[in-house]
Amino acid sequence: MIGEALGTLISIVALVPIFAVVSLIVMKWTVSGDIDPLAGILTIFVLIGTMFMALMSKSPIIMGTAVIGVISLVVMFPFAQNYLDRHDLREINSEHIDRAFLELSTRHDNFPAWFKLADSLFQAGYHGHAIAIAEQTLERIPSEPDAFHNRSMRDMYRSEEIMIKKWRIEATNPKRHMPVACPKCGAKNRPGLINCINCEAPYLLLLSRKVGTRSGAFAKLVIGWALIALLLPAAAYSSIAFPGVGLLGVVAIIGVIGGVLAWIFRDPSGQPDKFRSFS
Repeated sequence: MIGEALGTLISIVALVPIFAVVSLIVMKWTVSGDIDPLAGILTIFVLIGTMFMALMSKSPIIMGTAVIGVISLVVMFPFAQNYLDRHDLREINSEHIDRAFLELSTRHDNFPAWFKLADSLFQAGYHGHAIAIAEQTLERIPSEPDAFHNRSMRDMYRSEEIMIKKWRIEATNPKRHMPVACPKCGAKNRPGLINCINCEAPYLLLLSRKVGTRSGAFAKLVIGWALIALLLPAAAYSSIAFPGVGLLGVVAIIGVIGGVLAWIFRDPSGQPDKFRSFS
């Protein structure tokens, strides 16, 4: 009896500080606004639930698994930082696309805006669309030489012409040149189209707005980690509490983790259209 009580005390002394520190970190993220309050509160509840589940089990395996789940937060940090950095770049690129569409909605012959749009689309991974838009823009620029300066307007865009050639060399993935589905109606649009061939919505603009906010991306990381921290000890507990389930139960729980993480990190839905279509 005394030995069991002593073991429980040792477990509490070992586990509580680890979970307390991680809970304080999550609270700091929540207060600083890095994640929304709902995600922060949910994560803290998951941490508390995981700790109590580990303590109540009195199993070294489950306790160790719970600690591994908590420590995985530290292991995930490089991935999380890289994910957030890439998200920030996508967000900046989305703003560039938004600005280019705004400029083009007021002046359709704004050639620099067209090239800016093409460059932003290329950075976003829409290589075929970027190249097609840039080439179409280049073709619309007058090539007749000016009698006074002995050069044409197209000569002013030599760097853009070189940029297109460079893109053609770099963009070797055929998937990046495939037609893109409109997020509004689902119609496939070949490279070079600005408006959806079916509903005439600026589908590239709608797609670029799917990037979401940084706090939302951070919340996904925290929830994903909290899910791992909760379900890893749950998998260990199920293998002990239900010997008949055994490996199948563990595999099922790991499958649930993978499925939920895939759902969390899915592409968010597009935002409403704020710009008129181009004609």
